[in-house]
Amino acid sequence: MKISKILLTLLGVLCTTLSFAQGQTVRGNIISGSNEPMAAVTVVEKGTTNGIISDIDGNFELRIQEAPATLIFSMIGFTTVEKVVNGGEDLKITLKEDFLELEEMVVVGYGAVKKSDLTSSITSVKGDDLKEITTGNPVNALQGKANGVQVINGGGPRSQPKVVIRGATTINGSDPLYVVDGVPMGTDISFLNQNDIESMEILKDASAAAIYGTRGSNGVILITTKKGESGKTKFQFSSSIGFNTLAKPDLADAHEYEKVIQARFANDGTGSSWNGKTNWQPGEGTDWWDEVVNDIAMVQSHSLSFQGGKEKVRYSGSIGYYGEDSNFDTGYWNRINGRFNVGVDLTNKLDLSVDFVPVMEEWQNTPNALSSVIRMDPTTSVRPEGPLDDNEYNNYARSNNNTVWNPAGIVKRGETNQTSVYRFLVNPKLTYKPVKGLVIMTQYSVNSVFNRSNNFSPEFFIDNLERNDISSVKQKATDRIDWNWTNTATYNFTVADKHNLSIMAGYTAEKFSTHTMEGYIEGIPNSDRNLWYLSSGTLNPDVSGKSTYNTLMSGLGRFMYNYDHKYYVTASVRADGSSRFPTNNKWAVFPSVSASWRASQENFLIDVDWLTDLKLRGGWGQVGNQNIPANSYLDLLKDADYIFGGDRWVGTSLSQLGNTNLIWETVEDVNVGIDLSMLRGRLNVVGDVFQKTSRDMLLTRENLLFLGYPMWNGEMVMNVGSMQARGWEFSVNWQDNIGSKWGYDVSLNLSSVETKALTLVGDKPILEGDFNNDFIIRNEEGGLISRFYGYKTDGIFQDMSEVYSHTNENGLVLQPDAKPGDIRYKDLNGDGIIDENDKDFIGNPFPKLMVGLNIGVSYGQWDLKTNFYGTFGNDIYNSTMTDLDGGTNRVNVRAGAYDQAWSGPGSTNSYPRLTEIDPNGNYRNVSDFFVEDGSYFRCRLIQIGYSVPSRLLNGKELRLSLSGQNLFTITNYSGMDPERAMSGDSVISSGIDNYGYPNPKTILFGVNFNF
Repeated sequence: MKISKILLTLLGVLCTTLSFAQGQTVRGNIISGSNEPMAAVTVVEKGTTNGIISDIDGNFELRIQEAPATLIFSMIGFTTVEKVVNGGEDLKITLKEDFLELEEMVVVGYGAVKKSDLTSSITSVKGDDLKEITTGNPVNALQGKANGVQVINGGGPRSQPKVVIRGATTINGSDPLYVVDGVPMGTDISFLNQNDIESMEILKDASAAAIYGTRGSNGVILITTKKGESGKTKFQFSSSIGFNTLAKPDLADAHEYEKVIQARFANDGTGSSWNGKTNWQPGEGTDWWDEVVNDIAMVQSHSLSFQGGKEKVRYSGSIGYYGEDSNFDTGYWNRINGRFNVGVDLTNKLDLSVDFVPVMEEWQNTPNALSSVIRMDPTTSVRPEGPLDDNEYNNYARSNNNTVWNPAGIVKRGETNQTSVYRFLVNPKLTYKPVKGLVIMTQYSVNSVFNRSNNFSPEFFIDNLERNDISSVKQKATDRIDWNWTNTATYNFTVADKHNLSIMAGYTAEKFSTHTMEGYIEGIPNSDRNLWYLSSGTLNPDVSGKSTYNTLMSGLGRFMYNYDHKYYVTASVRADGSSRFPTNNKWAVFPSVSASWRASQENFLIDVDWLTDLKLRGGWGQVGNQNIPANSYLDLLKDADYIFGGDRWVGTSLSQLGNTNLIWETVEDVNVGIDLSMLRGRLNVVGDVFQKTSRDMLLTRENLLFLGYPMWNGEMVMNVGSMQARGWEFSVNWQDNIGSKWGYDVSLNLSSVETKALTLVGDKPILEGDFNNDFIIRNEEGGLISRFYGYKTDGIFQDMSEVYSHTNENGLVLQPDAKPGDIRYKDLNGDGIIDENDKDFIGNPFPKLMVGLNIGVSYGQWDLKTNFYGTFGNDIYNSTMTDLDGGTNRVNVRAGAYDQAWSGPGSTNSYPRLTEIDPNGNYRNVSDFFVEDGSYFRCRLIQIGYSVPSRLLNGKELRLSLSGQNLFTITNYSGMDPERAMSGDSVISSGIDNYGYPNPKTILFGVNFNF
């Protein structure tokens, strides 16, 4: 202790001595709120790097560079103080304790509370942290920043991230509910400008999410946007521009491709059926990646926002643009959005706030051409020989040796689709405070979305296997108008100074309506752009349209109590009535209760110097799921054609078999957690253990009573099945300053979750992932979801003696079609036959551990921000190996495939021989040969920034930055992107790599200017 005091004193004296170099001297003493001298407080002249730290007695002495100047006094765990000085002063500065985030307000459902008063598991992410990543969808920036939240990003413009909060408990989607400024917005917030976000709160357990009832089963993310403040108008301009680039896969050239195909012919003993030129030389042939995939694709984001107001009027607004191109010649996404808010104090008790949100989007779908680019044989040229045709879509060469369609032609035809979306959200809110502590609020929002899509399918002929004989146009208009009316009354009061209570009651009503009109016609005279409309067609016109409605009515309430800020109890209940369910089952009730003990406020801990805060939490709750078609309980009819005596008669038939016994799907959640803050808030630790269990899961399944009616499998929506997710979360954050110039913060979050299917459709497993007339994934009762199921392998047969020795107890060869170089399969059940009964689970796509690491460092005007994310212990089924290693359809192969394949005894025990017939099923059987370790650790962001001293800009703030996103990935996976492979269609079909568009590497230059 004495040594530390001496060092601090010497450091303070040294810094004081150095500060005599120029300017006028300011002296002073710094004390805490309890009148204790404060050592190591940072004192900095604003807009400069001129600074010092206080000595052990709280004294400081600093020469300012110019007068007047503003001095900033700061220390972790205390409020920051700014003081204007002219020089020669002798100051007395008091810093009051501020437990940083412990006392910040956190948004909860239909309200806000101090973070120290939370009893549930809620993670808060500030908008400034989200802005570090440039992306069109704010959810992408959440990856690695929120514990227990798995964000799987997809590549390509307007790709939707897959979000899983604490595992999945239903097969009816995993996306959480997004609520923006109190308005439920469904599961897509791609319309939102991330620069408009003030904060995101992730409600992870049911004790927090139960207040949203029917739609909270996958978690809830509350988003608060920026609002105006009284005072001078402030403007913020942010801009970033750069490019995306994709890592090029290592594929064979024409020389190696020919060698592989000819070797397959030789090994199979079949005659060569090679087409086209022979004897290709190294480096020759068409590099389809270079021909079709652009090296760079532009991405840019620009935003101008402002806030200001007077005593009774506050306003804010923003206008933003985001644009991103695909790495093909076609495919892009442009978005222009605005957000305007006005707040008015109508009286001293009545406030009005109105949000206006206009958004315009336009996109061209990114062509699904990556598979063709990789698989197309390199002996084929882009264009055919001879003169070009008048129809530009005909001018592409046909593959010489496989059935893959020309990827350049696919990209060209991709330009014929276009989608435009116009959205307008208006959200007025009245707040009335008749007496102290009572707040009555009514809010009515209308969200209108108008979607227009136009798709022209051109006529073209490349050859009999690659053609479209008649051109067609499809135009579709989808209009969605949703409204939400929310009314709440909240009363906060205190009894006898120690009993703090908050009571909230509310009522909500919502209506969702969708109107669709679609037209289709064939026989467009030619492919001129001016004819890509319905009125240009001449054959087979067809038109359809429908309107769908569903409504939701809810009553809700919450009770919060704490005694002396030590003991907390929160209880909530929501009753939901939904039109999606039959009359007798429309209503369901979702309760929750949670409690916490703030042990650090107890007498036996309150004087512990190193302990800032300690809280133990526990909660239980129920949430629901109504994610089924609106009319699932009804028998529906559709138009149908009947033939009698050779004549066509238009009639009706049953299109849906309804289930009048449907009830809500319910998820029950239990959570136990701890919040720990130490060393005046420098070190913060959060830990949670949880279990979520669903019941009455809504599934579409075969109804044996009506099998074959009205469709071949007689499906209907039923309440069958149950899933359970168990896991834990742990996060630690450290932040501190070193002297007057250096600052740093490090946060690490770890989480793990395991999801099981407790019950499914009777004893019948749910199979997913088609693969050569088989399935890759098997979901069965009592087991983990989405596991790979297939044969286990045992190396490669090196010679015929090994083939003949692989026998059953009767001496019969287990794999009679095998030859040296083929895969050896294990006879797991020992019955002497290799068949379906020898299959077993061979991989799990869900990670055992998810890791997020964020590191920030600052020095003077410079700062460095980094973000890393990774998953460990997960597997990927690399189905692309069927093409790039096997003999499927003679598609192209990996570079090095010829040398790596088995070519004789001892050559390899990993890659089977080259064969096209493949009688052993090396590449046609589902097996662990295709299963790879999908673990990865990715550098999501490295950003270096420089803030120009504000004194050079007359008090304005300018920051310049250079960023790299997805710069590198550490992984053993051989495919293009281990993360992209995890984005399956649903949680029970994850982990299969099918040539998904990978996450690009992005380089960006950014400017932030506040004035």
